[in-house]
Amino acid sequence: MRVSPSRRRRWNNIMIVLVIVFIGVLNLPTFIKAYLLDPPKAEVSTYPYVLNHDKPLQQLNFAQFSLTKNSQGEWQASQTLSITPNELVAHWQELKGTIIDDKTMKSLETKLGNPATVEVWYQGQEEPQRVTYYQSDKFWLFNTWQGQWVAISVAKSYIIPHQAK
Repeated sequence: MRVSPSRRRRWNNIMIVLVIVFIGVLNLPTFIKAYLLDPPKAEVSTYPYVLNHDKPLQQLNFAQFSLTKNSQGEWQASQTLSITPNELVAHWQELKGTIIDDKTMKSLETKLGNPATVEVWYQGQEEPQRVTYYQSDKFWLFNTWQGQWVAISVAKSYIIPHQAK
């Protein structure tokens, strides 16, 4: 039994259409995600970190002392401190606070004293992050690595320990 050329063309066309529909069904979830659903909203934390958690720290330079990571991965201080260098670095890495908006910051500027700065060096980065901060009676204001101002309530000895004698 011989199949006529017109019938063979019809079956070829049907097979081509079925393959195209099959490919479309396989790509349907991707198409729905890309074009029909709203993209997921990135969570904006109201408590951002002061230091960048994506980059490993290499050195912290304070006004009175410095902390440096040696080749074995241990932290060393340029002076003897009341807490270990590892503890102090951990305190700074976990330092996060409440975002302060521009309006509030403008109103606080007249009441703040002189700013201080901590220079933070990350591995593989040519320029340091300079963390500017103000200390008030009830809280601290820090400029984060993302350029936001955050308010943090911690004891001074928690982030800037006194030197041991």
